[in-house]
Amino acid sequence: MHADLDPSLMTPDERCREVAAILASGLLRLRDRAALASDTASENPSEPVGNSLEAVPANPLTVHVG
Repeated sequence: MHADLDPSLMTPDERCREVAAILASGLLRLRDRAALASDTASENPSEPVGNSLEAVPANPLTVHVG
């Protein structure tokens, strides 16, 4: 939000444009972050990506009898 804009003094159209600008800025940041992560992953495929949502495979339990 711009420092000189008080939401209580804005028209509904101005508030809508301000919210749209904030959302657009967030989407661009998200897209840039995803592009950066994919560039890093392609440069170092053996290194895990820090903020990945990929599930870690479970380690099965092994029981030895005897």
